[in-house]
Amino acid sequence: MIRYLFSFLLLAGCATHVATNSGPNRNTLEEVRIALIDVRQAYSAQQMELQLLEEKVNKVKPSTQNTSIETRISQLERMLDRIETDLRQLGTHANQTSQSLVQYRNQINTLETQLKNHNNRLDEVVKLKSTLNSISQSLNTSHLSTKTHKVSSGESLEKIARRYDTNVEALKKLNALKNNTIFPGQELKIPE
Repeated sequence: MIRYLFSFLLLAGCATHVATNSGPNRNTLEEVRIALIDVRQAYSAQQMELQLLEEKVNKVKPSTQNTSIETRISQLERMLDRIETDLRQLGTHANQTSQSLVQYRNQINTLETQLKNHNNRLDEVVKLKSTLNSISQSLNTSHLSTKTHKVSSGESLEKIARRYDTNVEALKKLNALKNNTIFPGQELKIPE
């Protein structure tokens, strides 16, 4: 009897430990905890019934009734052994589930760290691209520096292009002209 009580207390401690662990699969742990509570209640009921039967055996004189009581007691002891085995199996399953959850949590933490590192690298690449674009634009702008020319009467785009060693299309593009028409006093940008 003491052996059963000790085993029950040991398994109850394991069940309490499993029930207090938290993790992503809390529902599974909750189900295991509920199953353990049910088994404990069944164990307590069987234990109480066994005590009542033992008291009756002590009061009753030896007879055929004693034999049936002893049979019932042995049945209850076998049932208690099965309950104890079930409790051990549930405790083992709960421990395995807890270990699996810890492993999954560690893998998730590792993946999150790797993702943060990749995001940091991506941010660095974006900043580098922005810097390179700025440098490129600054180089293009300085390369295309311009002077201005004030159009005089009788001048044409062809004459101005020859004078500054450029071509008509470059002048039109730089000054956003749609055709070759220019006017005296108009200021034109000239590429250097």
